[in-house]
Amino acid sequence: MTAGCRMEKPELSEQEKERIHAAYEHGVKEMTPEDLDKVLADEKNARKKARNLKGFFEEFRLLWSLLHDYKAGRYRNVPWKFIAAIVFALVYLIAPVDVIPDFIPLVGYIDDTAVFSLLLAGFRSDIDAYRRWKESQQ
Repeated sequence: MTAGCRMEKPELSEQEKERIHAAYEHGVKEMTPEDLDKVLADEKNARKKARNLKGFFEEFRLLWSLLHDYKAGRYRNVPWKFIAAIVFALVYLIAPVDVIPDFIPLVGYIDDTAVFSLLLAGFRSDIDAYRRWKESQQ
């Protein structure tokens, strides 16, 4: 790299954005309670990959806790679609093959972050309600 040059932050193309959004919408509809069990069973891999979600690791931890509280029956004040969206985002994160494969340097986790962003944007009030409930339990 020459002096004065800087690396541009990689961005998704419109086609990639559309593919990610379509995968998200389809995936959320397909999630089942069995998928919830499978995701929770793969905690080590999920946590490892979540470290690549730039700026979203704390949200990941909160949502992981929500899944555990939901599964245990401690917190059920959310629609299944929200749980399904979390499960899909985590399945997508864990999966080795997605719109942009994770092994590609610099850009491999951009699509994973985009899926996570869709989840956070679509369910902000549910996330905030869970956060308040969680804080009241401590």
